[in-house]
Amino acid sequence: MSLIKFLLFGLLAMFVLLPAAGILMLVGLPVFVVLAVVGVPVLGLLMLVGLPLVAVFVVCMVALGLVFGTLGLVVGLGLAALKIAFFIALPVFVISWLVSRAAGRKPAERATF
Repeated sequence: MSLIKFLLFGLLAMFVLLPAAGILMLVGLPVFVVLAVVGVPVLGLLMLVGLPLVAVFVVCMVALGLVFGTLGLVVGLGLAALKIAFFIALPVFVISWLVSRAAGRKPAERATF
């Protein structure tokens, strides 16, 4: 029963929608043609004025990207150098200082406990 109802309502919807689509096509096609005729000079003006502006914008964005990319590279290398200094060189220097200080003491100055 539900399938028959579905098919009946689908057929009724087609009887309503197909003529509406035809009317919309008859009205909409001339409107579309008029808009296309009006849009061609606007498109030409956009190509004449807008395309160089877009090209300049793209070149400026590329230049900014290169500048900030290079800046990021320099900052990243600086941070990597600081990490190496803090986590590798500094502990080695502290240990070598402690060893040299402990080795440089006289036996009487050393703690007995």
